[in-house]
Amino acid sequence: MSNKIKTKILLVKPILTEEELEKREGNFFPESHYTNIIRTNTDAYYIDEKTNKKTLIFKFRKSVIPTDICVKAYNALEGHAKQKNHNRGAAAGKINKKSLKNLPNHVGKITKTDKYRVFYKTKSGKVSRDNIGNIANSNIAGYYDRPDRNNYNTKTKSQSKSQSKSQSKSQSKSLSVPMCRTTQFTKQEVEKWNDTIPLIKETDKLFKSLVPDRHKIQLKRAKLTPNFQIDNTAYSTITVNYNWRTASHRDSGDLDEGFGNLCVLEKAKSGHPECNGFTGGYLGFPRFGVCVDVRQGDFLAMDVHQYHSNTDIKGDGRLSVVCYLRKKMINCIKH
Repeated sequence: MSNKIKTKILLVKPILTEEELEKREGNFFPESHYTNIIRTNTDAYYIDEKTNKKTLIFKFRKSVIPTDICVKAYNALEGHAKQKNHNRGAAAGKINKKSLKNLPNHVGKITKTDKYRVFYKTKSGKVSRDNIGNIANSNIAGYYDRPDRNNYNTKTKSQSKSQSKSQSKSQSKSLSVPMCRTTQFTKQEVEKWNDTIPLIKETDKLFKSLVPDRHKIQLKRAKLTPNFQIDNTAYSTITVNYNWRTASHRDSGDLDEGFGNLCVLEKAKSGHPECNGFTGGYLGFPRFGVCVDVRQGDFLAMDVHQYHSNTDIKGDGRLSVVCYLRKKMINCIKH
């Protein structure tokens, strides 16, 4: 969809060094940190110190995704986005005393904690394969490049007995748990997934139009694993978040040469008059002191390998959708 509103070109300078940002990874930056709040069509760049070249941070476009597509996607994704997850790493913030008081019921003795995770034994005394970070209303859909941890122990006794004792544990896992997989939502909620596809395809069109060089690279890579490509787009995966304020982090699983794509869906604008809506939740780049107020119908193409986070969200009904390509999908090219 074309947008005739004039686009502002913004050249920003860093206000924090990379070293300062690394020390503050997992922290939350308030709205007061940002000197620029973007609400109109804007392309933002900075001068890379290593290359001395103008480098894209993001491109933002207002009201470019049709309302009916947004409404259908919101109603399809709301329940999935609200499900609680505990493996979001730095994006969920640092482990603190409050985190340790709110661990799931199955957690017994804590064996170790690091900056973002708790390792533990279950109440039965078994060392868990799992680890727990701060709880987030955040989930994935589409395809993923890591086995489902719930499947590690799904082998039957007969399967285990038939395996040679000489097989290593890693070989055993590889035989029973595929590396790449279709997510549970995409596999089981077929109608809802189909209602989400038009939104994903719209973001792909906008990505191609606004950042064609990155899109070309990402699409070519996605096509190498067609079984894990979302409907001929440049994406393998989406992450959906409900009213979740992320801490400062960088996305490590995305294709380095690609680009992240973000849109926001609003409950108050999706046939739910009981919802009063929200304010805040700006997507911020703390290194540059600039943040973006993304609302329903808007589109943001962004460098997710820059540190980014959200400002505080007040109210209810903010559902963000991030579309991207998992870089390790290439390991499943033969599947």
